[in-house]
Amino acid sequence: MEQQPVFNLWSEPWITVERPSGRLDTLSIEDVLIQAHDIHTLYDPSPLVVAGLHRLLVAILQRAYTPQETSDLIAIWHNGRFHTDKIAAFGSQYANRFDLFSHDAPFLQTADLALIPTKKDNVKPMTYLLQELPTVSTIAHYHHVYDGQQMFCSNCAAKGLVTMPVFTLSGGAGNRPSINGEPPLYVLPGGNSLFYSLVASLTIPDFQPTQRSEDLAWWDRPIPVIVKKKSEVRRVGYLHSLTFPARRIRLHPTKMTGQCTRCGQQTIWGIKTMVYEMGEGRPKKTSWWRDPFVAYHKPKKDKPPMPIKPSKSRAIWQEFTGLFLPDREDELGFKAFRPAIIEQLNDIWYEDKNLLPSSHFPFRIIGLRHERGQMKIFEWEETGFAIAPRLLADEEMADFIQKGLDFAASIDGKIRHVFNDHFGGGGKSSRYD
Repeated sequence: MEQQPVFNLWSEPWITVERPSGRLDTLSIEDVLIQAHDIHTLYDPSPLVVAGLHRLLVAILQRAYTPQETSDLIAIWHNGRFHTDKIAAFGSQYANRFDLFSHDAPFLQTADLALIPTKKDNVKPMTYLLQELPTVSTIAHYHHVYDGQQMFCSNCAAKGLVTMPVFTLSGGAGNRPSINGEPPLYVLPGGNSLFYSLVASLTIPDFQPTQRSEDLAWWDRPIPVIVKKKSEVRRVGYLHSLTFPARRIRLHPTKMTGQCTRCGQQTIWGIKTMVYEMGEGRPKKTSWWRDPFVAYHKPKKDKPPMPIKPSKSRAIWQEFTGLFLPDREDELGFKAFRPAIIEQLNDIWYEDKNLLPSSHFPFRIIGLRHERGQMKIFEWEETGFAIAPRLLADEEMADFIQKGLDFAASIDGKIRHVFNDHFGGGGKSSRYD
């Protein structure tokens, strides 16, 4: 390779944001954080990328601020913007850990593989990096491309990498999903600006997963950074989970002469192939992992709570109470778990009711629906809800809303039954569903 490839995500523009005026800009990580109060929201054609970017920015801010008490979060909230000295301090210590093509510490990749593929490497097309793109045996319905003809710009390659800790599926011999198993629905707080969305997403230790261990966020891993193939990780720290390397990856950069097949733009370096193998995974029989952005169903018998996932038979609005509202314990002492981030917001609002608007607070729900156990991708799902903060603590209203949803579901069933009787015809045909 004639020239050493460099693309540092800390300082290079690659994240697309929407301004309050609706204008789209492309910024570096550093600029996104410094300007968060002047940014409306993150933008990408794929909401999976938005979720991955959101969690990456949250991980950086968690390390930069390390909030320990609710009062710490309230202080950040009242400031109205992120301190430039906090962001600069993080950058001075860790900026070198965000180089996409570094020899010894490539961002979210393993350093024991070469930038130029060898005969021994398990080379894959770049389409493996984005779950919504079909590739080889992975089927994405209603989306057809030739994976061998795909060339990603550095921006899109980085966006694909940040979706790995969030949406990596099982599939292929020995391949396991990422930290949360088969991808659940993710609940992301919103706000009048990206600043408020990210502040509402920061957590103190009381609302983080209970497993305590050395928290190896990606930028804290020893150099050279090595992701071992098919390694089991029994104890995971919170920042480790947000940057979890579910796959062992090494991008193969090349000089880019044409346009990116994903976004149509061009960078100096493009990527057509990579090594893509099983990386870290959690053992099948291990303690319950409660992600702060995920809601969980009530446990059954001796099994741990299961996350709420996208479902063909249920629209996201039907999961409203499970996603947002408090749940009473049943006669056995079991209860469902809404996202811990919402539990924390409720506590913050109780301490300072001026922080959240009295009428509503926005949330963004993002998920990926696929056929479980098989590499068939059907659709991503994204929707938004505006929740009155007082509902976050009102158990009686939660019961009332759930009864309304149950009534709507029963009416839906009756309508289906009537239509099936009159228009469905005989047999088990679902032609008129």
